[in-house]
Amino acid sequence: MVENPSTIEHDIAELEQLLESKKATLEHEKSEKDILHGIVGEKIQQQAPQYVPLPPNPKTGQPSEEISPDLKARVKAAIDTIWIKNLDEGIKEVVKLGNAALIEAFHSVLVDELYDQLIQRKKLDKVE
Repeated sequence: MVENPSTIEHDIAELEQLLESKKATLEHEKSEKDILHGIVGEKIQQQAPQYVPLPPNPKTGQPSEEISPDLKARVKAAIDTIWIKNLDEGIKEVVKLGNAALIEAFHSVLVDELYDQLIQRKKLDKVE
């Protein structure tokens, strides 16, 4: 029997389960977005063990550094890969370029997009 490859829908469902599990163990010590940031960081580290995610700026939830236009284009291409294929393929695409700033920018944008998806699916409540 051939196993179906992972899809973004499968990846989002898995992220939902991980988020619920981590929320239960952290008992509201962190926001849902911060927990998601950690989960996505762990996924990236599976492909790039040397990657150490920077904590997001507490005021904006974004990295402290501004993303250059070149990095924005590369991040967008990797994010597009995720929505077309799956999370692992998008991560692999970014990691193979070996650019730490690109990986960090990708991490930040990806968390925002996944967080928005989870809110749209009513899996999370948006916190203002």
